[in-house]
Amino acid sequence: MAAQFIQSANSLVSRIASWVGAIPSPLSITVTNATGSTTKVLTTSANPTSVVLPGDFIGVSTMLPYTAVLQVTSTTITVSDPDGIWAGLSYPTIILKLPSQSSMEIMTSIQLAEMKMRVIELPALRSDPYDPLNPSILTTDSQGMAEIPADMNWPILFFQDAQPSQQPAGATNMGPWIVYDRVGDREIIRRRMIDQLYIRPFGVPRVIRASFSEVGGRYVFTPNPGENVTIKAYYQRAFPFLFGVTGDAMTPIVQTNQVLASFPEGYLYSTLAAFYDKNKNTEESQKWNARFDDAYGLIQDQNFKDKWRGGDQHLTSEFQPRNYRYSFK
Repeated sequence: MAAQFIQSANSLVSRIASWVGAIPSPLSITVTNATGSTTKVLTTSANPTSVVLPGDFIGVSTMLPYTAVLQVTSTTITVSDPDGIWAGLSYPTIILKLPSQSSMEIMTSIQLAEMKMRVIELPALRSDPYDPLNPSILTTDSQGMAEIPADMNWPILFFQDAQPSQQPAGATNMGPWIVYDRVGDREIIRRRMIDQLYIRPFGVPRVIRASFSEVGGRYVFTPNPGENVTIKAYYQRAFPFLFGVTGDAMTPIVQTNQVLASFPEGYLYSTLAAFYDKNKNTEESQKWNARFDDAYGLIQDQNFKDKWRGGDQHLTSEFQPRNYRYSFK
């Protein structure tokens, strides 16, 4: 029954395989022992290299998820097994293998689905600038700029709620607290050029609106916050693609991410749409695309309602460039 719940990349492949009719076949060799936790090393009764390849999916039952094969030697098969499929079995046990061609097509379809979903907006993908252990922050360099985080998809809001480190002597510790609004890259460069004309109030108990934008690989802020200033960053994060390499020996490939955990139907629907599109079944592809649009449309609707119920209605701007006007009589 575990295959009925999409809680890992293996489960997703198994569900897709079941839906599209990829029929597993039993192998002539058996598994005599299994060791390890999430990465299992299966000892086989004979040399498996001629029947199992890295990238294949093997399992023990059609009712359970199949596991991704990571490595094959003359005596063992190493699999990624976050669902614990190979634990607690009576050995020796049979091996079922999905057709290699079907596995390859499903993996390709998953990647196409992820490329489609890379810009979706989900609550699970939002960063947490208030996390007590690992908050999402930016730290400015000597030019008052900050590197764009590697996991950022797009910014939502940047703000500074700590005291500026370079405030004038005699200033109080009452502010300002700064909210940075995003502007275009051309506009931020223009504002940066007239940065010295901005008034910089200190000790003012107010929330103030400033600006930022991307220029190259860094964020530019106006007014210039100075060096080594911490700015809290609230942004939409990118998500790691399934089956990508992690560099972790315990979990060598990505078996889950924020999208699969919170929006599994999105993975299912968009993967099936890509699979049927690849196999020239336009009617089925359009059907699953429509189901994806309906499912994500509900999320978007609630998201937009939440955004427009409130707003920045109490922010006042103190950072205004001096406007010199001359009149003649």
